[in-house]
Amino acid sequence: MRSTSVRTGRRLPVDRRYRDLPNEPLPGEIEPWQAVTPIRPDTAHSRSLRFLDTAGELLAAVAIIGGGMVLTGLASLL
Repeated sequence: MRSTSVRTGRRLPVDRRYRDLPNEPLPGEIEPWQAVTPIRPDTAHSRSLRFLDTAGELLAAVAIIGGGMVLTGLASLL
């Protein structure tokens, strides 16, 4: 198998003025952690969706627990 990459010992020319500059972020540039961190907007629409999600989870928990209690009660009658 032949290697397709060609490696020469030559380096690209770099202007000496820019070689030793500190690695500082540019204005308007985002940090890597900001690109993956979810940021929730705090608006009425997002709060209502979170409330409905929580209310749905609570309703599902009540239905599951209540259904289990009803089935246990019916099973004891047999």
